[in-house]
Amino acid sequence: MENIELFKTIFFLFFFFIFSKLCINYNFFLNNILISKHKSFVKKSHKVLIIGGIFLLIGNIIFQKEFFSDSKNLFYVLLFCIGFYADIYKKFYPSIRILLQILIILFFVKIFNITIKDVRIDFINTILSQEFFSIIFTVFCIAILINGSNFIDGVNLSAISYYLLVFATILLLSENNNLVVDKYFLKIQIFLLLLILALNFINYLYLGDGGVYFISFISSFIIINFINNNYSISPYFAVLLLWYPCFENLFSIIRRQFSSKTTYQADNYHLHHLIYLFYLKKNLSYPSNYTGISIFFFNLIVFFLGYKFYDKTIYLLFLIFFSILIYSCFYFYFRKLLKNK
Repeated sequence: MENIELFKTIFFLFFFFIFSKLCINYNFFLNNILISKHKSFVKKSHKVLIIGGIFLLIGNIIFQKEFFSDSKNLFYVLLFCIGFYADIYKKFYPSIRILLQILIILFFVKIFNITIKDVRIDFINTILSQEFFSIIFTVFCIAILINGSNFIDGVNLSAISYYLLVFATILLLSENNNLVVDKYFLKIQIFLLLLILALNFINYLYLGDGGVYFISFISSFIIINFINNNYSISPYFAVLLLWYPCFENLFSIIRRQFSSKTTYQADNYHLHHLIYLFYLKKNLSYPSNYTGISIFFFNLIVFFLGYKFYDKTIYLLFLIFFSILIYSCFYFYFRKLLKNK
């Protein structure tokens, strides 16, 4: 068994190297900063690949033992294709993209009966016991997560390190508390994200919309199942794990409403953009990496505290509120600071 895993790893790394070299030599799948204002904000190298999502997909095909027999993977691939098409095609309108996302998520939730069932509030649980409301609520939460994850992927390391942290936290918690989760599947995602993180750090490739859609969709399935299969875990532990991309999305929608901007149109007023500008004005060599690292360490502290109180709803609610408060304080601080300058 170990020899098979070693062979798979060698084969994957060989494929990774050859495919990326071919893409660079023949100008395939390179980052196109002209596609959106969001992409053009952070200074990019001339040739940076947007194939992080392709490697996530190929890596899962190689390392998952029954990739093609697990019909859930079809939905992951479909969502990846939507994101990857958005990476390479300029006129893929956000409204159409969101509609396709919702349809795929809806069929996924309905077919596999993967719904949020417990929020530890009786009257809401009563509502969620009705299949229609449970499905709608679950689809809404997953869609918010996917699009919020796409928002936070505006600087190096941000989305990649975030999901690496999410999967590592779940794996560590399950190992130390004998909880039900597919540990092998988690280890696959961690290995692949570590590899992509290293290459993203040196500005060799980006996760891309396809990669963000793929990994955030997978994480939603893992976390919903993790909570449903382990009653000792507070459902607010899941909220804590995913608070940042979800709040980024909701905060952006509210912010754009107040500024009379289209809610689904990309802009450059997210927290990571403001932090990036702050580091840029400090004349640091790699402001994008510094931004991603700063956000990572903040979430690392939040997750560490959440790990300690994974079964304590009150403590988790306080942590979620505290995290949102800190986010808001930093956002308005940097916004005011940069506006004054």
